[in-house]
Amino acid sequence: MRSHRKALACRQRRQQRRVSHHEGSVTPAGSSHSKVPSNEFVPSQAFQPAQQFNEFVPGQSFLPQPQIAQQPNVPTPINAFADPFLNQQTIQHTIAGLDGSQAQFSAFQPSVPTLPNQSYYQDTTGFKHPLNYHLSAAVGPRRDNMQPYERASADFFIPDDLREELHKKADAALQTFANSTLPQQVEHFHSLVALDTNNQKGQSFFGYPSWVYKATSMKDGHIYALRRIAGFRLTNEQAITSFNAWKRVNSASIVKVHDAFTGKMFGDSSLVVVTDYHPLSQNLAEKHFPQGRTNRSGNHVVPENDLWGYIVQLGNALKAIHEAGLAAKTVTASKILVTSKNRLRLNGCGVLDILQYEQRPQTTELQRMDLQDLGRLILSIAVRNPSVGQNTEKALQLAHRAYSERFIACLQWLLSPPVTSRDDLSPAHQSNQPSSLDEYNVTTLLNNIADKVISTLDSALHCEDELTNYLSRELENGRLFRLLTKINVILERPESVATSSSSTTTNPSLLNQPSSAWSETGERYYLKLFRDYVFHQVDHNGRPVLDLGHIITCLNKLDAGVDENIQLVSRDEQDMLIASYKEIKRGFESAWAELSKASTPSRR
Repeated sequence: MRSHRKALACRQRRQQRRVSHHEGSVTPAGSSHSKVPSNEFVPSQAFQPAQQFNEFVPGQSFLPQPQIAQQPNVPTPINAFADPFLNQQTIQHTIAGLDGSQAQFSAFQPSVPTLPNQSYYQDTTGFKHPLNYHLSAAVGPRRDNMQPYERASADFFIPDDLREELHKKADAALQTFANSTLPQQVEHFHSLVALDTNNQKGQSFFGYPSWVYKATSMKDGHIYALRRIAGFRLTNEQAITSFNAWKRVNSASIVKVHDAFTGKMFGDSSLVVVTDYHPLSQNLAEKHFPQGRTNRSGNHVVPENDLWGYIVQLGNALKAIHEAGLAAKTVTASKILVTSKNRLRLNGCGVLDILQYEQRPQTTELQRMDLQDLGRLILSIAVRNPSVGQNTEKALQLAHRAYSERFIACLQWLLSPPVTSRDDLSPAHQSNQPSSLDEYNVTTLLNNIADKVISTLDSALHCEDELTNYLSRELENGRLFRLLTKINVILERPESVATSSSSTTTNPSLLNQPSSAWSETGERYYLKLFRDYVFHQVDHNGRPVLDLGHIITCLNKLDAGVDENIQLVSRDEQDMLIASYKEIKRGFESAWAELSKASTPSRR
């Protein structure tokens, strides 16, 4: 041991001789000890120098400032994590778009690959900073042979795919464009964002140029969809008054209508219809008749059960509309939204009632046209051709090859209404007539497919049970979150009220000083020890113990206040307390009550 100490002392004296002192300055050792990256470890051909950017500050530009370009001697760091599929032009284009100077990323615009073979990788031009969401994905296979009392981490949260879908919808709903050319305010709506990906101005389904925006209401803070009909001039005030009947139509298969008004907010005379907003929804035309794509899925057949579900949901919408004495007139692929998997909602209702108020046909005739439009829509999806109205007989023959006789018979009934009414027939022919024009309505349709309605209802009930199960997991998480919030508010709280000896006013210089009442005394002390017991446990080797089950179990026992005793040890291992969860909860509630009383001036 002594020889080892002598050798160590000699080594230290030799190192000290290598340092020369001159006028109080220290001269380090030679350049052989400087940290220079080796060319063998970091080859210059593999990594490209990254461009210099300023530190991002909210509210300021993220673009490189001119001062950086004026400093040629600034060393360029090596980006060891550079993406090999990104070039400098793509990076500069993406970073420059973050301050609104270029085209903003839209969650509603389909991504288009910009590099060869990029379809196999994530779209590099669409990523945002910061990331949209951070998910705790279940990596690796899950154990199937777990005991009844065992739980995996994923069992405490909603599934990752559902969480990601909800995050995407929330991101799309809250997306705004700072440099938009749209009006700042339309009536009591603000923060308008265009939902149409087609910027070409042309005639739409309604006979006028039409656009759809999402906007936030200043009355309730909710997000709505605004459908603008450009170039429409209101000639009769009764047209807007008659629109109030659509506000009373309430159905789960219809996009709820809220209001309609006219004005010159967009620089011209426009009609604006306010409806519910469903983020990241698509219409049936985009789902089944995509444009600009090669027809590689020509052999793909839409399952018959899905088409029955379409008929049931749209029949439910038409039943609510027809019972209100109205007609939809929008049963077409471009006006039916798909808000989730096979979940349909009829959109655009009531717009044609305002636009065609002067030349309105009879309501019964329009209701029968709704059923025919429903038949043509389902048939076009079945044969994957949106132009089946030109030759329905040939389309029915094609659909007969892939679908059942009952399905074809239902389409024939929708497409071929009876010619005469039962009142126009003689009593002798009434018994031989299988159906009449009076029986051609949506109620008869739903009665004839009652078993399919029951199947759709059964699927909806199963989906409700599944979502209720997921909601119960988040309910427990919310209860534990409130408990953790209270614990962090109580522990290690500084003093925020200090009075001077010469006056009764608060001295700002004494604020946030350690409080004697909230220091390591009383129930606050064993609450602090309990926090270490729950979150800061280590094993016998001093390694941190990351046990989610232990944390959840301790918090649940604290919330319930059980009589189980636990051993609390201080960090210096000089103090040890034996306390039950019931006693800890009593001190916890006492401290929270004292804080609540101090936070309300009237209760002091």
